[in-house]
Amino acid sequence: MSLSYAASLGLHGLRRHPRTMALAVLTLALGLASSMTMITLLAMLSADPLPGLSQRLHLVWVDSRQAQRSGVRDGTHAQPPALWKLEDVQALARLRPQVRQTALVGTPVALGSTDGARSEEVSAVLAVGPMPSMFGVPLLHGRSWTAQEEQDRVPVLVLGREASLQLLGTENGVGHDVLVGHTPFRVVGINDTWAPRPRAYYLQAGDNPQIWGDGRGEGAFLPALAALDAGVAPMGARLCDDSHPDGIRFDAVDLRSCRWLMLWTELDGAAQADDYRRALLAYADERHAAGVFEREPHAELHGMSEWLALNHVVPSSVRLNLWLALALLAVCMLNVAGLLTARFLRRTGELGVRRVLGASRRSVVVQCLAEAGAASLLGGLLALPLTEFALWVVRMQDRGYTDMAHLKPPLYLVLLGLSLLAGLLVGSIPAWRASRLEPALQVKSL
Repeated sequence: MSLSYAASLGLHGLRRHPRTMALAVLTLALGLASSMTMITLLAMLSADPLPGLSQRLHLVWVDSRQAQRSGVRDGTHAQPPALWKLEDVQALARLRPQVRQTALVGTPVALGSTDGARSEEVSAVLAVGPMPSMFGVPLLHGRSWTAQEEQDRVPVLVLGREASLQLLGTENGVGHDVLVGHTPFRVVGINDTWAPRPRAYYLQAGDNPQIWGDGRGEGAFLPALAALDAGVAPMGARLCDDSHPDGIRFDAVDLRSCRWLMLWTELDGAAQADDYRRALLAYADERHAAGVFEREPHAELHGMSEWLALNHVVPSSVRLNLWLALALLAVCMLNVAGLLTARFLRRTGELGVRRVLGASRRSVVVQCLAEAGAASLLGGLLALPLTEFALWVVRMQDRGYTDMAHLKPPLYLVLLGLSLLAGLLVGSIPAWRASRLEPALQVKSL
């Protein structure tokens, strides 16, 4: 008998004993749905925040902190904030002019129309260096600021499309002015939505509430020096010396005493990264020898993926729940295997007759696996709405990242493939047992 005939018999076998088949399908669907819910969430959280760019971007840090004072704790985090003083950023830029570098800080900025009729507070990035081009900020109109404009502290900015519409009444506000404080800034570019999640470009240890942002993205990009001239006080993380009270005067950054910028560099390949790392450590040695850096020279260079892992961007609870979901799937598969074994053993007489009539053991295995595979596909189809429901429940929880829990089309295929694999695994043992039955004994028992 042909294997296709055996497969068709397996498909017809789905209609027998419908209650046990329904129980097997539902059990497998529940296990698949729980696993796919956590796999989907983990895939979303582990996704590359800057596809095509992350491989070249490296976070740069040297330990410029003051030496630890007696009775003063270094902080609550094992990893100190990767922050720089402005003067050190500028010195390193002069030291390595052939390498693209940008230092930045994320902060809210109040913008207003020049007539004072409209105002809006946006999330903005203040940057030293070519930040928009390095991080792939999509420009709809105009351009970014030039190196000369930044050096001359010219008040220019790149404005978000939504902010341009709100403040200027048009999505293309290039050439118009907006007020930053009381200083008019010329709009030289309009950017489309740029909202990497997680916000790896300004990620600090323990900064969990701000890791994922709100999905709306940055509303403006400004050269940091011009923004400081306009009185903008960056509200990001700070690490200040104790030479002045808290290093801050009425929420104004003390440029001499505070570290408040994160530094990124663009490097191609391991050789260039090693060369830059050596230059970075040499800079730290020089500053330590001059008495500027009080601690022993220490420099770090992290790739984007390494930096995300170092800061535990994916919550440990998500990984734990994934393992629990996979354990539940394993339990469900064992139960389904038991149900299928019981179904096949109840039909030993039928299988014995087939063997007596000339069916091979392989034919019996194909028949049983076809039935198990069809049941698993039904379980996979049922798992789709169950997974969507579970992800909807996840999105109802306000964890900063839960709104990203959506089942993307490629994961539908993963779910169906997983269901088929699960069916073949749980059906293999019952199929093997059914094929080992002695046909003569089963026929005699009829």
